[in-house]
Amino acid sequence: MSPEGDPHAGARLRARGLRIALAVTAALAVEALRGADLPILAPMIALQILAMSPRAPGLKLLAMLFGAAAASSLAAWVVAAVTVSIPGAYPLGMGVLYLWCFALAMHPKTRPLGAMALTMTIVVGALSAASTGAAAGIALSLVLSILAGGAVVYLAFAALPGPPPPPRAAEADDLSDPAPGPVPVAFRALLATLVMLPLHLWLTADGGVAAMPVLFTCSAMLRQPGVAASLQDSLTRLAGTAAGGVAASAVHAVSLMHGEATLALAMVLTVSLFFAWRMSAGALQAQVWMPGFVTFLALYGMTLSPTLGGDEIAASERLWQVFAGALYTVAAVSLLAGPARRLTARRRRPA
Repeated sequence: MSPEGDPHAGARLRARGLRIALAVTAALAVEALRGADLPILAPMIALQILAMSPRAPGLKLLAMLFGAAAASSLAAWVVAAVTVSIPGAYPLGMGVLYLWCFALAMHPKTRPLGAMALTMTIVVGALSAASTGAAAGIALSLVLSILAGGAVVYLAFAALPGPPPPPRAAEADDLSDPAPGPVPVAFRALLATLVMLPLHLWLTADGGVAAMPVLFTCSAMLRQPGVAASLQDSLTRLAGTAAGGVAASAVHAVSLMHGEATLALAMVLTVSLFFAWRMSAGALQAQVWMPGFVTFLALYGMTLSPTLGGDEIAASERLWQVFAGALYTVAAVSLLAGPARRLTARRRRPA
C-alpha cells in the first residue's frame, strides 16, 4: 500500500478502482458483442493485470505475458493430447504444469506471468479434457480475447491515469502483494498444486467445461495468502466468493427478465465498481474480494458464451458448484497448511 503521509494515496486508489471497473466492463462488452467463444477470458486478464500493476505494463512485460499464455496453453494442450492413452500420465503432466504456474504466481517478481499462465492452463486444460480438437478449434478466438484484454488495460490507463506511484512504493502499491508468511514460495506452490490437481481431475473427468468457473475461483483463493490462517479469515474469503456468485446470478436473472443489453451492461459496471472499490481498500481487502470478483466474472461470463452453455445454464445453477469448490479449497488448505508450516520450521531450525 501507499506509504504513510502520501497526499495522493486516496486519489491513486480511486483511480485504480475506476480503471479496474471500466476495463472489466469494457472487455466483457466487447467479447459479448463479437460473440467470443469464451467471453470471460478478456475481462479476467484485464482484472489480473490491473490488480497487480500500479502503472501501465511496458512492452517487455506485455511480451512476457503473451509468452506465458502461449507456453501454458501449448503445454496444457500437449499434456491432454499426448497422455490420453497413457495411464497416470495426465495427472502427472497437469500436476507439473500447475506447480510451475503457482510458483510463478506466488513469486513477487513473476506474479503477473503466473496469473496469466494459470488462467490459460485452466481454460485450455478444461477445453482439452472435453476435446483436444475443440481446444485447437477455438485457438484463434482465445488469441483475440487475450489481445482484447491487453488492449482495454491500456485504454483504462489512458482514460484514468491517476497520480503516479511513489518511486519506492511501486511494489507496495500492488493490491495483491502479500505480507511475508511462514511458508516459502516453493511450499506454497506445492500446497496449492496438491489442492488444485484433485479438483481439476474430478471436475474434468467427464469432459465438462463447466469446471472453469470453479477452477478460476479456487485458483484465485489459493493465490491469496492466509486462506487457512484462521477460521475467521476463511469465512471472510468464502463470503467474498459467495457475494460474487450471488451478484452473477442476480445480474443474469434481471438480464433474462428484461432482455436489455444496456441494462445488463449498467449492472455489470455497478457490480464491478463495488468489487473494485472493496479491492482498492488495500491488500487485505483485495485478498477477500479478488476471488469474489473472479467468481462474478466466471459465472456471469459463462452465460454469455455461445458455445459453452450460454443462457441455457443459469449462473445460479453453477453457483453451488463454485461455493462447494471454495469450501473444498479452504478445507484442503486448512488440512495441509499445518504440516507444511511444521516441515518448514523444521528445515529452518539450526542444527
